[in-house]
Amino acid sequence: MRTKRLSETQVACGRRALLDELGISEGSRRAVAERTDYRCGCPDCVARQWNTQRLEHWICGRLTAAGADEAQVDALIDDIPVDIYWRRGDRRCVVEVRSGPLDITAARAHRKRLQAAGIDDVLWVCPQGYWVPLVPSVGIADFAPAAADYRIDQGMLASGDTGFAAPTAGSTELREFLAGWASGEIHWGYADLTTGGWADVGTWERHTAAQAAMIEHQRTQLRDQRVQLAVSRQRVRDKQRLVGRLHNRIERAGVNADAEAITMAGLRSELVAQRRVAASLRASIGRMDRTLNQWQWLTCCAMLLVLTVMAGAMVTR
Repeated sequence: MRTKRLSETQVACGRRALLDELGISEGSRRAVAERTDYRCGCPDCVARQWNTQRLEHWICGRLTAAGADEAQVDALIDDIPVDIYWRRGDRRCVVEVRSGPLDITAARAHRKRLQAAGIDDVLWVCPQGYWVPLVPSVGIADFAPAAADYRIDQGMLASGDTGFAAPTAGSTELREFLAGWASGEIHWGYADLTTGGWADVGTWERHTAAQAAMIEHQRTQLRDQRVQLAVSRQRVRDKQRLVGRLHNRIERAGVNADAEAITMAGLRSELVAQRRVAASLRASIGRMDRTLNQWQWLTCCAMLLVLTVMAGAMVTR
């Protein structure tokens, strides 16, 4: 998409000016050519612009040769300027050629405006290295190839060993891609959440079949995991019931232990009391033994005294 300028202005090459400011100039600055738009007029930039214009007209011719009913360069779609507009039957599409970086946000907004204007599909053609996987775009290896042999190095998908669409390792002729796109055999889509690309209907069918198989496999795994989860939950509930019963048993055992502890405390109290009684009885018995011994000594002494008196009386007679 280009923005035209009505007045004639001479602007120095921005690329060369930037190199001059960085101190890495490519040499003496060439004369600035006059032009009627915002493009630079230096010979190098003019050559790049010519390569871009040649690519646009070449794409327009290839689309016409591929069966497009109408193809036009620098068209207007509801006052929206586009690089290439083509139509085949009721299908209306646009090609935007970019020679520099592609802003994803601006590209998506531009695509929404074109879709609101009745455009079915938008293709961005970018140089190699400026291709982005999140918008319908292709990366061209060279904008100035020999014999107009334009080849796509980025943006094409092919079926892998697993059936999923993946970026191709080799290059694809832009001519073949345009023919397939114009005939409706090649479409753009997402291979995953972060990668999109162009592939034929067969590749998308295999990709969809592989995704369906993967989804079915994941559904089976999910069902098995749900069954395992249900079994695990049942086991957990059984364990919880068992733990509850064990807790009840422990509580009852604790109550019994408390009762037995109370009983043992009473028995210990009785035992202590009996020990005190036994100690008092031992003390009483000891005192009685000492008293008895004392009385025995007194009795012996009294008998000896009596015997002495009797013996004395007998002697005195």
